[in-house]
Amino acid sequence: MADFYTNKAEEYLIQRIIGRDGLGFSPDTLPKYFILRLALSLALKLPHLPLHSPEWERKRLDAQRDKEYHLEQLTGKGKSKQEDFDSLTRSIFYINHKDELNDKNIDIFSHDEKYLEILSKYIHRGLYEIHNTWKNNDCFYQWCIDNLKLDFPPQSHKNIESSTQNKDLFEQIKQYFSKFSIDVEHINTTQSYRHDICRIQILDSSKIESFKNKAKNLEDELGVESVLLQSCKENNLSKTYDIQVAKPQDKWSKITKDDFKQGIESLHTKDYKLGIFAGFGIDKNPYCFDLASAPHLFAAGATGSGKTILLQNIIISLLKNKNRIDIIIIDPKNGTDYKIFESHLEEFIIDMRQASKKLDEYIDEMEERYKLLAGHNADDINALNLPYQVIIIDELNDLVMSDKTINDKLTRLAQKSRQAGIHLILGTQRPDSKVFTGGLRSNIPTRIALKVSKASDSRIILDENGAEKLLGQGDMLIKTTKSSELKRVFGAKLEASEIQSLIVR
Repeated sequence: MADFYTNKAEEYLIQRIIGRDGLGFSPDTLPKYFILRLALSLALKLPHLPLHSPEWERKRLDAQRDKEYHLEQLTGKGKSKQEDFDSLTRSIFYINHKDELNDKNIDIFSHDEKYLEILSKYIHRGLYEIHNTWKNNDCFYQWCIDNLKLDFPPQSHKNIESSTQNKDLFEQIKQYFSKFSIDVEHINTTQSYRHDICRIQILDSSKIESFKNKAKNLEDELGVESVLLQSCKENNLSKTYDIQVAKPQDKWSKITKDDFKQGIESLHTKDYKLGIFAGFGIDKNPYCFDLASAPHLFAAGATGSGKTILLQNIIISLLKNKNRIDIIIIDPKNGTDYKIFESHLEEFIIDMRQASKKLDEYIDEMEERYKLLAGHNADDINALNLPYQVIIIDELNDLVMSDKTINDKLTRLAQKSRQAGIHLILGTQRPDSKVFTGGLRSNIPTRIALKVSKASDSRIILDENGAEKLLGQGDMLIKTTKSSELKRVFGAKLEASEIQSLIVR
């Protein structure tokens, strides 16, 4: 009897990875179970899911059962000591789900049925993530480097922790740049949610480009996970930069529900038509913007980046606005992440075919609103007492790939719908220039990039590098038409009960 079954969609993906599109092997020269092991490795690096979570079912490719595999292939069970990592796999699963397993008195070291159930969940999830993150035109070897790298904690974290309590961090930075004859002056060092921020000034403006170039290697020099450089031009400080040095994750400060409520309340102090609270800036102040003037938003980030949480928080913001707003959600992934809002939505669409028809209806609605505006000699829908309409699409790639006409419809809405009071929010975890095309790019200037695996993905979202250096879990860079500089913001992850308490009527 088999221990694990793939389905036809997964087998097709495996063949693509092995073949010319991926690793470049001839058929039958590389065992297919190697790809299942790779999927397992990837799944073990992804954000934790409880075993009872419905996300396991959602995060798997859906198709008819196909091939069968055995533990000897999947984990090397029964092979030589060097090849058998079955006990190690069970140990990792136990560590990941210790409380759940102990509560139910399940011993996965002797209980094969439950162990195989967990193993299947992980492998299916890994294959799903490969399918969603590896693009056809990407080098699969590079994908492996970007997605499967080992995250060993930098050895000098302890030194950084102590040094950031005084000027030692600056001294390290100063010493590094002095190697290249770049003199910097210390302004101050401050603390943020996940960073120590060392503000410095470059003494010789002719060295600025050299400074920026050499700063790319600060992570290795300081022994930290991430260093991001941001200009202080907006503060009218010339030749001045904030060097944002990531703290170890166990030193991060969490943004709480009370913090989130404070951010939402800050919307009421602003004259926004469609106010959105995105999170807190690195200066710990609420960061808000007006979707009405945006006038559309593109948000993207890899698995675990916090993109879905961002969209949930945007919905909460819109529900807290004083203006009448019809919120429409289109989610090809069955809408699991947004069911908590269902009773507050004008439309909740999970069928791709229905989505295409609905976009046609909103194009018609846009044209009808223009006629009404012209008939009343008005330039704003508020004069007609019409509600704003916000169309939120999560996983744009899936929708566009399912219907090639979707992109043209969205482009048409992006070009004309602002004055009609119709606004788009497009989200994806796979930024792709073939999906976020020129027509959409030119009409959606407001972008939010969460953590991505490659600088090229950051450029698709923001037109510049940076998002590949983010820390995930709600860490984001925001680009708007109101500033030439990116704004770094941290979002809040709320539990379902906390969301419910915020949106209850």
